[in-house]
Amino acid sequence: MSPDEFISWLVPAAQEAVKNYGLPASVLVAQGALESGWGKYIIGEYNLFGRKAIDGDKTILVSTQEYSNGEWVTIEAGFKDYTSLAEACEDWCILITEEPAYAEAWNIWCATKNIEQFVQTLGPVYATDPQYADKVVSTIGANDLTQYDFY
Repeated sequence: MSPDEFISWLVPAAQEAVKNYGLPASVLVAQGALESGWGKYIIGEYNLFGRKAIDGDKTILVSTQEYSNGEWVTIEAGFKDYTSLAEACEDWCILITEEPAYAEAWNIWCATKNIEQFVQTLGPVYATDPQYADKVVSTIGANDLTQYDFY
């Protein structure tokens, strides 16, 4: 899938999900693009966010790279197996707005509506890659993803 095809595929579900939470679709789309390599590495059919499974989730076991102690290592991990793109987008929204680990990022978003501040606070919690937040911000800018926001 090309970046344009990926954006066209994801934006409708992203916008539908974020409208109920007041989140920016641009961040959801950029994270999905980065996590899935623009749709090339989706886990199962719809886990494009690299969401790991917790007890009770339908799970897919996958080898993945994690940044740990200053180096990249390969591990086996269980990832969520969604039944639809809408479910995956909704779960991303729930994670960001309800998971205590993201409370600071969520509070910054609610107070400022500043995407860069939001992403810079969200990134270190969401991913082990120390450059992750910068990559999300860059992806948003390079693909004019803020045009899909309506918070």
